[in-house]
Amino acid sequence: MLWRLVIILLVLLVQGCVLPKQKELPRDKVLPQKISMKQVVILVSEDIPAYSEIAKALAKQLGKRGSVTNLGEDQLGNIKMLAAYRNDENKQFVSIGLNAAVAAKSLINRQVVFCQVFNYQDYNLLTSRHKGVSMMPSMSRTFGTWKALAPDISDIGVISGPGFEDMIQTARVAAASFGIKLHHETVNSDKEYLYAYKQMADTVQGYWLLPDNRVLSGNLLRDVMTFSVRNSKQVAVFSDELLNLGGLFSTVSDYQDIAQHVLDRLEKAQIKETIPGPDLVYLDKLNLRINSVMAQRLSLKIPEQFKKYESSP
Repeated sequence: MLWRLVIILLVLLVQGCVLPKQKELPRDKVLPQKISMKQVVILVSEDIPAYSEIAKALAKQLGKRGSVTNLGEDQLGNIKMLAAYRNDENKQFVSIGLNAAVAAKSLINRQVVFCQVFNYQDYNLLTSRHKGVSMMPSMSRTFGTWKALAPDISDIGVISGPGFEDMIQTARVAAASFGIKLHHETVNSDKEYLYAYKQMADTVQGYWLLPDNRVLSGNLLRDVMTFSVRNSKQVAVFSDELLNLGGLFSTVSDYQDIAQHVLDRLEKAQIKETIPGPDLVYLDKLNLRINSVMAQRLSLKIPEQFKKYESSP
């Protein structure tokens, strides 16, 4: 009996030694691990629709991943408050408006996407981890609308303070695609602005106004609009309120469009150290209103597809 038991044990031992190994998955077939999406802190400069509506759109899309923080006027206090986030690698940041964007500069090693900032270059906001979304409505749609309203338009003037070469070049390309030449002048004061505006009058049929408050004050704005109306110039303005001063049409950024571009930038940066892509991305949409009174005064016929944007200030 004993020898039979020994033989059985030997047989079992030999069978155990020759059991086939479990087949391992090839490296390219290994199932990817689920990426843990980072939390997003939305920094809002102040409670105005141009900022708060974007914050709401972002918070809605992000759900539990997003949180909104309203900053105060005390910039030093804002920076101290943000100090708690400096070493938090599981968070990304959105800064809406200039105050928030400047405060977020202190988050040197964190990913930040800023928006609703026009003269961003004056504040050195750009780094490989800090990039933006333009506050300008779609330039292609702006010039496409203009050409539809005024098929004979060929030369448009635009004046700005320094530092917008990239944006102006993008605008030139967009305008050229509709057969329009953009004439740009860089100025350093409101006096230089008014001089350049009037000097362009013999060359251009219209003006594209930019919201550059460094060189375009409220008083000057009234002067250039009065000059434009008296000289039968078409003016594309950046605020619906300026239609009352004689703007032909207004283009305003779409808050949902801004929010979507911000989210796209955050998503592409999820597993990166830096934020991929250009320093600034441009918008695809705009909100449009057309001054029917000025269109009639300038002998322009509003195309049927644009009649829904008509307004009589």
